[in-house]
Amino acid sequence: MGHQPAFVIAPVQDNGTVVSPFWDKGSNNKSKVRTILKKTWKWGKLMLLIFVMVIGLWGCFQSGDQTVASSTTLGEGLEFGFPYGTTGDYRYDLSSDGAPGYRTFTQFSFDYGPFFAFFIWIFANLFIQIMYSGANWFGGLNALLAIFTLLMIVRSVSLLITIRSAIQNEKMNEVQGLLAEITAKYKDLTDMQSRQQRQMEISAAYKKYNIKPFAAIEQMLITLPIFMIISRLITIVRPMKTVVLLGIWNYSVSPLSEVFTNFANGGAIYILLMLILVPIQALSVLLPQIWAKRRNRKATPVSEKGRKKVKTQKLIQIIMVVVVCVVVCSSPTGVGVYWFLSSLFTIGQQFVVHSIIMKKRRVDSSLDKRLERLGLE
Repeated sequence: MGHQPAFVIAPVQDNGTVVSPFWDKGSNNKSKVRTILKKTWKWGKLMLLIFVMVIGLWGCFQSGDQTVASSTTLGEGLEFGFPYGTTGDYRYDLSSDGAPGYRTFTQFSFDYGPFFAFFIWIFANLFIQIMYSGANWFGGLNALLAIFTLLMIVRSVSLLITIRSAIQNEKMNEVQGLLAEITAKYKDLTDMQSRQQRQMEISAAYKKYNIKPFAAIEQMLITLPIFMIISRLITIVRPMKTVVLLGIWNYSVSPLSEVFTNFANGGAIYILLMLILVPIQALSVLLPQIWAKRRNRKATPVSEKGRKKVKTQKLIQIIMVVVVCVVVCSSPTGVGVYWFLSSLFTIGQQFVVHSIIMKKRRVDSSLDKRLERLGLE
């Protein structure tokens, strides 16, 4: 009588080979693993975006909260710095007896809410360490280095989302004419059936060209908390209140406010700053659109309604550019410096993307012509 095994490790085929119960199913199981990983990444990213959005909105809603109110004067409002007497430098050490209502923020705490605990505390520590290492640098260059470092961190963390957004924008530009035609076709039709048909045609276009319309929203969800973080850092990190960029522009005051309220006493010089910030900010939005148009000359609508729809979209984009420029000029100068550097980075990044796409298209076009001459196409 033969010995029976207590358990079976793996099934055996007719030819005697042992088959793994999982991996030997080949691509079927590997496909399942990829599906699981994709879903895990999708839901994990969604939860992260929701977390960032909620905390960012929390920071927005705190704008009117006096417990986190800031001031451009040392020893007033909420300040982040080294404990009193740590360095002996009044610019970096918190005041021992500040003005009434003076509050300090030196360690991880939820006293001022999750926005300050999760975001501000981390970056404020980084800011003040970098600034203190260059405490005697001329013209606020230590603060400029701190802002640049933050920019590199933010860009590195959001790189994948930025690339994804750029790819989706490219695809959207390619079908912009088609979408305008669809929208124009149903413009005067308001019944439920027409609206459903319009949505079905748009969804079919998205599916055909593998477009994810919500990809741009991811970029917006990241941009909101970044703007709030920069605004708060500039106004509560104590040494930022003492920095004057190149000995001309105070990091903690608003250029627009200085022009209108302090024009005769030094505010006029902020006009020059706005003449630097506004064009670069506008170019960072308009240049990528111009390059995209050059790459997609065939993606223009052919009907009059379609062309009117595109003109309306362009008008909305121009209005958005104006709004962004006003917001930047109304924010502290340090925030404007951040967006200036960020805009330069965006222009450079988009130019590289444009050059790569155009080079690839020239190569593809050249290959098609050679194949045509050889009679292979």
